[in-house]
Amino acid sequence: MSTKFLAFADLHYDDMEDGDERLNKIVQAIEENHPDFCISLGDFCKPVEKNKDLIRRLDETGIPFYFSVGNHETDRHKMDEVLEFFGASEPYYSFEHEEFKFIVMNTCYCNKDEKDQPFYNCNFKEHGVIFPIVPDTEMAWLEEELNNEKIKIIFSHHSLVNEFANRGVVNRQSVQQLFQTHNVMLCMNGHDHGDRIDEKNGTMFYTVNSASYVWIGAQIAGNEEYLKKYGHMRGILPYKDPFYVVVEIHDSKIKIQGMDGEYLSVTPEDVGLHDYKWNGVSILPKASSCERKY
Repeated sequence: MSTKFLAFADLHYDDMEDGDERLNKIVQAIEENHPDFCISLGDFCKPVEKNKDLIRRLDETGIPFYFSVGNHETDRHKMDEVLEFFGASEPYYSFEHEEFKFIVMNTCYCNKDEKDQPFYNCNFKEHGVIFPIVPDTEMAWLEEELNNEKIKIIFSHHSLVNEFANRGVVNRQSVQQLFQTHNVMLCMNGHDHGDRIDEKNGTMFYTVNSASYVWIGAQIAGNEEYLKKYGHMRGILPYKDPFYVVVEIHDSKIKIQGMDGEYLSVTPEDVGLHDYKWNGVSILPKASSCERKY
């Protein structure tokens, strides 16, 4: 009973001048590690025709590529356009390998006037909207997917544990309750552009650090000195190299091989974040490694 996969998050290909180089480093890591599959945990790129070459480059590794929908994929594109780009029929789905079941959730939903709707054109920023959520229809699907003896690993864009305002899924406690009785070993997410590990009721929750940058625009905009000095960076503090993790599960033992890194130039400390904390996660330039028995 074993599996090995590579996960990365928040490449933000179109926002990075060196987006091609960052993707090339991820492709190289895939080729060197020979995982069973690789997965993007959202905010991969704009879902436009010219970016289909990015998927082709991943496909050329010969390693199956999976994805979760990120909020920035929906900035200017409706969900059916996002799915067409990735060649998928549904925004949430599952697949299996040996004794493992991998469940890919879609957390890019909001609730307005007691109606669930997918993210589109930043509709979650409208007054009175609750976000992000897992809608009732997906909750019902999730419970059905969990109802077997397989060992489950969950992927999502938004965190299922982060309590920081508007970061983690609002109805996360309901999701966690489902996991508690359904043999869920590990949950992995992106979105928070930081590094965090939690454990609840025997399930590990791992936030994968960003393959691109930390965004701390509010920190810079709120200080005249920082704004004058760093305003041109649009709140983006790039990492030198993309973060990714390689996960191996063997004989009920989880091994996550992370990596240490560094900021490209400006650091959080340069803009007054001496504790390297933002949005409920650590923004030290690393993706934590860990080993645990399940």
